This record gives sequence, C-alpha cells and structure tokens, in this order.
Amino acid sequence: MNILTAILNKIGKKYEELSPDAKEKFGRWEKALNDEPMTLEKLKEFIKNENERLVRQIIDRELKSGSEKDIRLKAELSYGRFMLSAIESPKIAIKHLEAQLHREFGIK
Repeated sequence: MNILTAILNKIGKKYEELSPDAKEKFGRWEKALNDEPMTLEKLKEFIKNENERLVRQIIDRELKSGSEKDIRLKAELSYGRFMLSAIESPKIAIKHLEAQLHREFGIK
C-alpha cells in the first residue's frame, strides 16, 4: 500500500469515490512518489510544476473569479508556495546569516 492509498483509507475514501480532478491529481502525485528515490530536489521540482499548472488554470479566461474552483485552485497554489517556502527556508536562513557575518565581521 502506498502513502496515497493510506491517506485515502485514513479519511475513509476510495479512489473510485474521488472527483475526476482529484483522480487526476492522485495520478500525478502517485507517479511522482513512485519515481525512486524521492529526493528533496525532485519534490521541489514537482511542487514548482504543480504551482505552474495551477497558475495556468487560475488565469484561464473561462474560470470565473470567486467560483468554487477558483477558490480551490488558489488555496492549492497558496499551500504549494508554503511547502516550497518551508523546504527552502533553511537555505535562505543560512544565506542571510552568512551575509550578516560578512557585513559585520568581514568574514568571507
């Protein structure tokens, strides 16, 4: 049993009960997770690709602003951006610390 199936079981859902959009998303995540081995870089790339896909859907002229789908897509994009920020924050913190040390102590 993979992690996605375990999550479905935990929330009491079956794959067959998912909406077409959810089934498509399940397939993308399953493919990404089955790509062995999963690395932080691969996860970041996957999330960036998902975010780009969401942006393309959000700016689609057919999508009505404020519709249920629009709100869901924006929430997914917000979560994806948060995930990337959480993954990248240690690197950013180190860069800021190094820059501060350079400025204050001339350390290179």
